[in-house]
Amino acid sequence: MTSAEGLAALRIDRSRRRRISPWVWVVLAGVIAGGLLSPRLIQGLQVARVRVAPAVRISAVTGKPLEGSPELTAAGYVVADRQSVLAAKFTARLAKLNVAEADFVEAGVVVAELDHTELDAAIVQAEAEVAEVAAEVQRLTKLALQADAERAVAESSLETLAAENKQYEILLTDANRRLERDERLSKSSAVGFSEVDDRRTEVRGMEAKIAWTQQRKLEAQRNVAVVEAQVGAAHAAVAAAEARRQSAAARVNVLKSQLDEYLIKSPFKGMVTEKAAEVGEIIAPISIGGSMARGSIVTIADWASLQAEVDVSEAQLARVKPGQRAAITVDAIPNQVFPGRVRRILPRADRSKATVKVRVDFLTRDEKAVLPEMGVRVKFLPDDAPAGAETGKLQDKIAVPKGAVVSGPDGGFVWVVSDDIARKRAMRPGAELGEWTEITDGVEAGEIVVVQGTDRLAGDTVQVRTAE
Repeated sequence: MTSAEGLAALRIDRSRRRRISPWVWVVLAGVIAGGLLSPRLIQGLQVARVRVAPAVRISAVTGKPLEGSPELTAAGYVVADRQSVLAAKFTARLAKLNVAEADFVEAGVVVAELDHTELDAAIVQAEAEVAEVAAEVQRLTKLALQADAERAVAESSLETLAAENKQYEILLTDANRRLERDERLSKSSAVGFSEVDDRRTEVRGMEAKIAWTQQRKLEAQRNVAVVEAQVGAAHAAVAAAEARRQSAAARVNVLKSQLDEYLIKSPFKGMVTEKAAEVGEIIAPISIGGSMARGSIVTIADWASLQAEVDVSEAQLARVKPGQRAAITVDAIPNQVFPGRVRRILPRADRSKATVKVRVDFLTRDEKAVLPEMGVRVKFLPDDAPAGAETGKLQDKIAVPKGAVVSGPDGGFVWVVSDDIARKRAMRPGAELGEWTEITDGVEAGEIVVVQGTDRLAGDTVQVRTAE
């Protein structure tokens, strides 16, 4: 055989090629379509149509899913219900500062002292004036006592003269009686004329003594009047000096009260939260722009009055009332829940945020960890909330619809969907919660799980399409 004949033998006779039946193409297309729709094809990765739902958080307070946040919570900050910014009533230099931030102080303790050198000098001068006037009062009091003694002597002398005069008047009366008797007897010669003359001499002597005592009595009365005037003047001088002493003492008291204003005292028991000035700086009642004067010295907060102040939406305000139980979480201590109680609803609203401020008391708190201006979140509890809800002892539960839980030879599991891929995940089921099943471990709230169509899924990874 020649080479040409060999090549001719290898050539395909296209005129004798069999035609493929059209039914073959139909069957092949059906097989391919069936493979696309089958849940058990395409290189080991299924494609199944299922229904899904998110895992939810069941409220420990209401026992219902937290869809749309049915629990009322609000955010805010820790504030002190009683806080004082200590400043001066007048401009002065800060001489002493006895406290620092985080110091606890008792009520009435001097926390700062202003410079009062000039006031001290004024007090010393005023006290010296008081002492001087007091000495003058003492001297004038002695003079008044002496005048009182002289008045007593003059009045005693006047009383003596009055007694003598009375006695002489009695003797004169007796002498006149005897003179009349002797004159009657002399007419009958029973008494001699010499005896009558003696009686007349006796009467004239008594009359002279009376006249003399009357004159002395007048002089004594004039002396008493003079002494009375002296006594009045002495007592008036004492009163004037005492008034000056009291005035000087009052001035000392005023200056000392002003000295008390130089001592800045804590108005209540609390903690120093801010120090605004240092020793040597000028403190003024009002801080003036452009000046170096400080407007305050320290800020003290009543640590026992720390509260949570939160903004509650106007639309939710009807769900809040004074005395209501609450659970407080401090941002800096996220793992601890503090029990609280609503103290008051402040009578003003913020028009820009449509909120109202609510103050909530801490029933218990960590005094060292909870500080003013820390961020807080408050959960307002309904009246029928179970005991322990305000302390965090009752925790919210993670749950999935009952249809999502699948039992397998190795235990329960769920199909968790992400990016249209369902992956089998082991989990630990808990209690039945109505139409929900609690998941104690393995699923987080918000994760998407397959709730219908789990029977069409096999393997560990499945591509899914969400059913409408």
